[in-house]
Parts: sequence; C-alpha cells; structure tokens
Amino acid sequence: MRFLCLHGLGTNSKVFETQTAAIRAELGDEHTYEFVDGTVSWTKAPELGDLFSDDDQYLAYYDPYNSESMLRALHQLEAYIQQEGPFDGVMGFSHGCALSSTLLLGRASEKGQWQNPFKCAIFLAAGGPVSWSALHDGEVIWLDRSYTKSQISIPTAHVWALNDKWGPSMSAVLEQLCIPQVRHGHVHNEGHTVPGRRSPETLRAAMKAIRRTIQEVESGC
Repeated sequence: MRFLCLHGLGTNSKVFETQTAAIRAELGDEHTYEFVDGTVSWTKAPELGDLFSDDDQYLAYYDPYNSESMLRALHQLEAYIQQEGPFDGVMGFSHGCALSSTLLLGRASEKGQWQNPFKCAIFLAAGGPVSWSALHDGEVIWLDRSYTKSQISIPTAHVWALNDKWGPSMSAVLEQLCIPQVRHGHVHNEGHTVPGRRSPETLRAAMKAIRRTIQEVESGC
C-alpha cells in the first residue's frame, strides 16, 4: 500500500520519518510512504527538544487559527492527491491529522458524489477536525462529538494518549467521528508522540490497531 504522510505542526517530513521509523519497520517492506512538507514556516515544536537542530526549517501546512490559510492548505492537499496519487492511505501526526480529517469529513458532508481519495487512515496523536462550513464563512471552529453531518467511513486507526493535552478533546473526538465498524484504536500514556522502540509495549498495541486497519482494506471490508 502507498501512504501519504503528513507531519505535525512545527516539524517537517524529516522529523515525521524519524517519528514513524519503528512503525514502518514493523509493517515491513510491502508498503511505500510519501512524506510531504508543509509550505508555511513555523516555530520548532517544543516537544522536539534537542533531538533536532534549531537551525533546521520547521513547517506547517496552515495557520490553525486562520480560516483562509487552512482553506488554502486543503486545496493544496486535494491538488497534490490529484497530481501525485493515487494513495491507498494517509498517515498523519497531530496537525497532519487535523488537515486530512477536515478534508474527509468536509467533502463527505457536501451533496453529490464524492470519491474518497484514501482507502484507510492512520491517525497518530490526532489534532481535531474543523468545521468545513465554518471555514468557508471565515471561521475556525473545531468539531465536537455533537457533529452529525458526516462520518469518516474508511477503516481508521487511532493512536493517542490520555496524558496528551489534546488527546481527550481532539484525538478522542476524531475517533468518535469515524464509523465504529472499521475503527481501531489504542490509548496510551506516552504523551503527544508517536509510539516507538522506547516503549515496546505501547508500540505493540499501536501496531495491532494499525495492522487491523490495513487488513480491513486488504480483505475488502
């Protein structure tokens, strides 16, 4: 399977490659990954600490508090998928999840035929999706559990932490906006991060959810 990979706020593709190295190694060589950088310069994410140089360029796909910026990023994402796709799945971290889930929920809420660009999604420490209609009215409003206009209907994996300040308010909300029949999750206590070799037990549990998601696609569910 071919995955489009979307990094977090104030990071970059190099960082996301490092963050997902253990997950990709566990999945084996039968998958490919395309890491795409954002186009907006941003301050380095504080959780990166000294692991990455302060001299590197850190990026965002959009300003999360600016509707025009986010709409531009959504259009850029759709154009990239059209030009460089097809992709079987999307794998995102935090900010990248917010972007991709907003697209999936927003387009699904519109009337008429819409072809989902992905067969599955892997959401890691997901940021929350934003109201599609509010964006087009110039506002940024994060969705909550009361949202009923659409759901993400493809198989999804949700890996997030209870001790992540955005976990219960954003990652958990996104999980609830995906259909339960093909939704797989793991909640841990590793903070706002991607499970890796430093915590083998958490990595094993995360991989179970991710593998089940991929199996849903491969089995044609």
